[in-house]
Amino acid sequence: MRGVCFAYAIAPGLGVYRRVNGKRHGLKPSVECRPAARTFAASLSAGAAAAQNVFEGWYLSGTIGGATVNYDLAPASGSVDTSGVLGGVVGGWSWQSGPIVLGIEGTSWVPIQRQPSLQCRLQSGEPNIDMMADLRLRAGYAIRPRVLLFGTFGGAWANADLPVTGIGGGPGDADFFGWSAGGGAEVALNPHWSARFNYQFTDFSSEKVNYPGGQLNFDPDASTYRGSLIYRF
Repeated sequence: MRGVCFAYAIAPGLGVYRRVNGKRHGLKPSVECRPAARTFAASLSAGAAAAQNVFEGWYLSGTIGGATVNYDLAPASGSVDTSGVLGGVVGGWSWQSGPIVLGIEGTSWVPIQRQPSLQCRLQSGEPNIDMMADLRLRAGYAIRPRVLLFGTFGGAWANADLPVTGIGGGPGDADFFGWSAGGGAEVALNPHWSARFNYQFTDFSSEKVNYPGGQLNFDPDASTYRGSLIYRF
């Protein structure tokens, strides 16, 4: 009996064919897979890019923390220290390319609880910052896909109530302007939510305040420690 030999092969772009005893017989054309493979690879690439850019876009958050403010006084040689709890809001926008994150953000907060102290021989007072705000540039580096270390720098403003009691004292207030710098870490919990902790130092310019007994020059600087829960749109 004569032997029969079968062989199957796939020709790219032509389909599947069968050889029987050296003769080629065409079968149903094969399905072209390369476009589907490219589509699948593109979808994986887009998904990976989206996962990497978790810190990009507009965001808004609530923030709470502590603050200490030191006022240098002149012409009296002395200083005033205050501390307390503050709360506020943070909003901004970030652009991300790989691990690099750049953006701009602003903060506005008010004291929740204050513990001022001022003791002089003939005067006493309770200097209080009623409101603070800043606008800062932010630059960061993602050391992990969802962990960002960042630094900030920009301008700041504060309004303070500066009453002084005793001989020559009276009510007073002033607006202060200065620069602010700091840094912190942010962790993305998912594509929309992240948690952050940061420190900020603000150096305000000095301002003169008139009282019945004369002028006092206040030169404050502030240190704030804040935690924030951020929603990214």
